[in-house]
Amino acid sequence: MQRSKGNLQFMKEINTAAILNLLHLEGMLSRAEIAAITKLSPTTVSALVEELIASGKVEEVGERPSAGAGRKAIALRINRRGGYVLGLSLSGEWLDSAIVDLYGEIVEQARQRVGPGNEAVSEAALAAVARGMERAKTLGTGELLGIGVSAPGIVDEVGASVIYSTALKLERLPLKEKLASRFPGIPVQLFNDSNAAAFAEYYNGAGVGKSHLLYLYIHEGMGSGLILGGQIFSGYRGGAGEIGHIPVEPHGRECSCGRSGCIETMLSAASIADDARRAAMTSGSRPPETLNEALASYESGGELDALFDRYIAALVQMMTTAVNLVSPEAVILEGWMARSPKFMEKLRAEMQSIPFPVPFGAERLLLSSYGDQGPLYGAAVFMLQQVFKTIG
Repeated sequence: MQRSKGNLQFMKEINTAAILNLLHLEGMLSRAEIAAITKLSPTTVSALVEELIASGKVEEVGERPSAGAGRKAIALRINRRGGYVLGLSLSGEWLDSAIVDLYGEIVEQARQRVGPGNEAVSEAALAAVARGMERAKTLGTGELLGIGVSAPGIVDEVGASVIYSTALKLERLPLKEKLASRFPGIPVQLFNDSNAAAFAEYYNGAGVGKSHLLYLYIHEGMGSGLILGGQIFSGYRGGAGEIGHIPVEPHGRECSCGRSGCIETMLSAASIADDARRAAMTSGSRPPETLNEALASYESGGELDALFDRYIAALVQMMTTAVNLVSPEAVILEGWMARSPKFMEKLRAEMQSIPFPVPFGAERLLLSSYGDQGPLYGAAVFMLQQVFKTIG
């Protein structure tokens, strides 16, 4: 008898999650439409919907048009104030946090400085969640349903720890365990920042409607995120995507990894600004003081063309290897190149000239929709998606 009750409860939770997920995907449906799509009985749908309305997660929003005469159906939708998720995003010196409602929209954001090291990062993350929960009470967003955290470095998303992060000076930080211990009963997921950003693009950005994406971040450093078959692919213990350490210059700059000539040391914002200053001084012109000035000079044509052509060649080399390996539907770029139409035009032309087994058209190389907000939004909406799949 006990096992039978357990099976019934399990099926109820699955059916409830199916209804929520369907409303999340479709936006607005009637009870009859839900029954027709899910193949659940009208009685079961009605009972589960009433419970969801009582819990505040679903609301009735008026009548739906119906065929013929008779009583019109009542439309249902997710109640945006029926709960929320918290997104946290760690970077070199900042911790960003966001309250995200059940429509996937950011209600409020906050930012705080964070010091390096396991203890400082742990304390900052715990404090950010506590403040977010207090703030959510005043905003009337319902109960906290999940916490998603993104961090730079090697992140074991299965074991839910930051194995190593140079930017934050972290080593084997069990951040999921610390958050789950302080806030019991609330699901927590940890992500590499580029994987979270890739999911943001897949969920509601440049990659909507595509199942296979390669996301590339190129600014202070380099990273990549992979969506394969609609799922984040992080590889063995989170080691996938460390493309910044692909060697492209045998005698190039020394890299933080201990080797020389990694592509990150060529394409980082600081390296490009430095190269541009050297090139300008060699030619006798006024050296640019910032990366933006270097990009403006490149856009105007002249002395920096050869320098940026070298960057394009290195990027094409790296992207060609990646595209041949995983054949993504789209490659999404986030970084300084978004500020240079000239660079992007040349890059697209070079990629189109490569004889890939599947032609690489211009429509397969896209710019990020979320910019530097990608890791924060992606961590939050991944948890939101999980909420709709598992809530009972």
